[in-house]
Amino acid sequence: MSKKARFWLFLLIVASIIWLGGHNIRVIIGNELLSFDEFSFRLNVPPDEERTIFRLLSYSSVLVAIGYIITFISAILFLKTYKTNYRENVWLIMCSLLFFVFSPVEFYNIYLDYKFYMLFMTNPRERDELLRIFGERVGFLKGVPWIAILSYYTAIFIAIFQPLKKTQEELKKDDEAQKKYAYEYNMHEEDDIIDL
Repeated sequence: MSKKARFWLFLLIVASIIWLGGHNIRVIIGNELLSFDEFSFRLNVPPDEERTIFRLLSYSSVLVAIGYIITFISAILFLKTYKTNYRENVWLIMCSLLFFVFSPVEFYNIYLDYKFYMLFMTNPRERDELLRIFGERVGFLKGVPWIAILSYYTAIFIAIFQPLKKTQEELKKDDEAQKKYAYEYNMHEEDDIIDL
């Protein structure tokens, strides 16, 4: 592995720890606004506590957004600089797919977090707009962000245990088996000529 690839891998690991850790903290903080039995806001939250929760949510959203953007960029640059045989390392393709397939969802969530942060910084008197943005963030796409988080943790599991990793000998056996059992069709031009 080259020095550039090691650098991007190190940055990828550090940024993903910050991003996923910040995401978990934000979920714990955000749950203070919700009832545990159903998706509804608690009505008995004192205004000072609610303001503190909004402040913590907005600050943690900035941390999560920065962590995700650095993770996204470092993942792209790591895959660009890491020279490997992807037939040997199928696990790396699986991790990449699990990470990048949910990037549109994450970028839209970052947009909602930015709106929430900017609205909170204007110090609004009405809390309804903050609750609306928070509710849109939590209920976005009926749970797709939660599936994304599960896929991110699955990608970490796959990166650690590296299933489907093959050696050169195993790849040679696969190629020989394919040659042995595959059907080769040799098309001839006279097969295409139809006499009318």
